[in-house]
Amino acid sequence: MKLYDIISRMEREMEELRKAIGLSMMRRRPACDIIDEDDKIILFVDLPGFSKNDIDVEIGENYVKIKAEEKKEEKRRYLVKERMRSFYRYIELPASIKENEAKAKFRNGVLEITLPKKEGKKGKKIKIE
Repeated sequence: MKLYDIISRMEREMEELRKAIGLSMMRRRPACDIIDEDDKIILFVDLPGFSKNDIDVEIGENYVKIKAEEKKEEKRRYLVKERMRSFYRYIELPASIKENEAKAKFRNGVLEITLPKKEGKKGKKIKIE
C-alpha cells in the first residue's frame, strides 16, 4: 500500500468521524499547491467564499495548520449545495522553516503562504575504500 493511499483512507475516515459528531466540513477540499524552492516553500490554497478574517494560519518548524470558518450570519438561506463553510488542513512540510519570517497574503480567494527555509545541515561525503 502506498503512502498516498494510506493518507487518502485516513482523510475519508476523518470525514466520517466529523459527520458522526456533527462537524462535517463537506467532502470537497480546496486545491492546495505546495511549491518547494531552494530557499523557501510557497503554499497556494484556494478558499473562495471566505474573507481574510475567516482564516487562521498556525505554523511550526515543519508544519502548517490552516483553518477557515465562515463567520458571517445569513438571515435567509434556501439551499446551500456547493458552498464550503468551514475547512481544516494540516500540512507537514518537506523542510524546517524560519517561523518568524513567514508571510501570508489573501487575494481573490487564494491564500498564499511563503515560508523561508532554515539552513539545513549538509551531508558529508566519505571516501569509499
